[in-house]
Amino acid sequence: MSQHDTHHDDHGGHHVTPLWLYHLIFGGLLCLTVITVWIAQFDFGPANTVIAMFVATIKASLVALFFMHLLHDERLNALTFGFGLLFVCLFFLFPLVDIGTRTYIDPIKDNASILKQEKIVKAQEVHAKKHKKALGNLSNLYNRSFMNVAEDEAEAKPVPAATTEPVEGDSTAK
Repeated sequence: MSQHDTHHDDHGGHHVTPLWLYHLIFGGLLCLTVITVWIAQFDFGPANTVIAMFVATIKASLVALFFMHLLHDERLNALTFGFGLLFVCLFFLFPLVDIGTRTYIDPIKDNASILKQEKIVKAQEVHAKKHKKALGNLSNLYNRSFMNVAEDEAEAKPVPAATTEPVEGDSTAK
């Protein structure tokens, strides 16, 4: 026995994953991608990010376990990957909490301001329907005189039109 042969005997056997399992995992990843795109069409409010991250975590786990062979690899590698995933989750946690509480700081981004605006528009429409007849008579306002002369005041005299005759003492007159 050569030194080379004994070297290979020290290692455990490699797990051979059947090809049908790779195809099954690939099909699952494609289905999860379709689900991701389909879910993006709906508005779940603050849960949008949580749902998207949940589906992405499932896809990443499938890739890590089967395509990166962590399922049948040494447990130390799986543990290292798990701690890395834990820290990524922690790094995402703080910005997600910050984004989730932004409406308390910036009320413009709050949906309540949109709802208030919709209520104002509806109230204006109801008011317009209620006073539609009066609003239709607005064209008659041009026929009426708004300025009434008080009894003790005289009528306003019109301002004379500008003339082209030179005025005495005018230095521009020739």
